[in-house]
Amino acid sequence: MAKYEVPKEIRPLEKRIQDFSYTHGYDVMNVFSDFLTFVIHGFSPGAPPLKNWKYKRQQNTAFMGMTAEWIQLMQSRLRDDESWHDPFGDLYMAFSSKRGQQAQGQFFTPVHICDLMVRCTETAEKPQGKQMNDPTCGSGRLLLAFHVRNLGNYLIGEDINHTCCLMTVCNMLVHGCVGEVIHHDSLLPDKFINGWYVNPFLTQTGIPSVQKMSEIEYRKTRNLPVGRILERKKELKENRLQQLPGNRPGQTAITTYNR
Repeated sequence: MAKYEVPKEIRPLEKRIQDFSYTHGYDVMNVFSDFLTFVIHGFSPGAPPLKNWKYKRQQNTAFMGMTAEWIQLMQSRLRDDESWHDPFGDLYMAFSSKRGQQAQGQFFTPVHICDLMVRCTETAEKPQGKQMNDPTCGSGRLLLAFHVRNLGNYLIGEDINHTCCLMTVCNMLVHGCVGEVIHHDSLLPDKFINGWYVNPFLTQTGIPSVQKMSEIEYRKTRNLPVGRILERKKELKENRLQQLPGNRPGQTAITTYNR
């Protein structure tokens, strides 16, 4: 697979991620995934500290720089209500086409094709209050293309790839989409790995946020059996969270990175 070149406007963010990875000896795809996790955690009020976060205080500053670079990029690209931009999909394809990553072999639908697909399905009456689902969402491009032309709907992204789910969460977050992202094999809906509610309170507060989805919530919303074991797991988890120091509602989660 040939090396994928990102568009010019995304290269400053690409350089930040690459420079950090090479300087500290980390795999660039792992750093990219951790950057997405960093963004999501920063928009998750009241969330407990991340498990297995390997970076120190000085290194966290670099992740803050990546976040600022991403926000500036999005501000420059989202010029009107029908604009959408997905830098993460381009970064993923670029990083996965380097060195030994070719086995991943993922290419996302080009932007203009996403727009064309949405336009081809349009009718005289715009959908509102409906659910839009993409069972193989990748970086969430099709959902974004649909969202900017059909506001007021609930978007659901599903993917078996964890990094793809993280990209979709971040993309939905910054574009003001309301919905959820599920990490699982959409052909096996009874199986659940992870899930996120994106902007669950946006219409009430105007504040973007992310909230983790539990397996019990996933099963109940899809009329799947829950079982006493899952109920007990939820009770134990809630008890542990209540015992964590400083776990107050509304606390900015990003402060938990400081060690």
